[in-house]
Amino acid sequence: MKPMQRIIYVWRLIAKVIAYATFGGASALFSCIFPFIFILSGFNKERFKKMARAVNLRWFKIYVGEMTALSILKVRVSHAERLKDIHSCVVVANHPSLLDVVVLFSLVPNVNCIVKGSLGKTPFIHNVVNTLFIPNTLSFEDQMIRATEGMNQGESLIIFPEGTRTRPGEPLQLKKGASRFAIHGFHKVQPIYIGGNEKIGLRKHDKYFSFHPTERYHYNIDILEQIDTKKYSSHPEPAAVNLLTEELRETFENCRKNDPENPANLTRA
Repeated sequence: MKPMQRIIYVWRLIAKVIAYATFGGASALFSCIFPFIFILSGFNKERFKKMARAVNLRWFKIYVGEMTALSILKVRVSHAERLKDIHSCVVVANHPSLLDVVVLFSLVPNVNCIVKGSLGKTPFIHNVVNTLFIPNTLSFEDQMIRATEGMNQGESLIIFPEGTRTRPGEPLQLKKGASRFAIHGFHKVQPIYIGGNEKIGLRKHDKYFSFHPTERYHYNIDILEQIDTKKYSSHPEPAAVNLLTEELRETFENCRKNDPENPANLTRA
């Protein structure tokens, strides 16, 4: 790297630590104001969840704005209008990096999510996690009950069907859970493709103090056309789940093939 590139690289590493620290501090603050939101909601559980998620949405927008201002993140959204009136959808996305949840939470309103059960035991944020989201340590039947209750009230549910972050250069492997949630209640599916450059430092098993060597993280978000699961209603549920899972896999793989910043495509070029 040239001297100026080294300076920018070091700054982005510092900015990354600043952003992580901000996230931790804000999460603790959010937990502290959680009871006051409940009071303002009039002790109404459904109103409380909507208010808390509205605060959550604005916080994630601010956080993405902070990372943009620190010159470590650049987000471009295609077809954002498709999220304008979204409700009661299963939002399905590929999962290339650690910040995918952050970016999606800044875009999708009134959203629930399947999260790691360990987060429900983490100091400061356990009340938020256990109240607003669904731990993956619950049985699938309990997850389904909580997700269905939320979607019946207009919530959308974010699921990363890979189950973990994408392994660079490997084909996508989708689990069937997201399709099961969608098929069970005949909910529409909103696929979201997360593209852009390589997320070095945010991928699975990457070193904490690492970053893309020449540029900030590019998140090119494409809000794809919704999938109506009713088209699979003539199939038995297991077959419908398999068909939907394969449709999602093909959709995301096609997006990867046409992503101009996908490292695999740059190599072939």
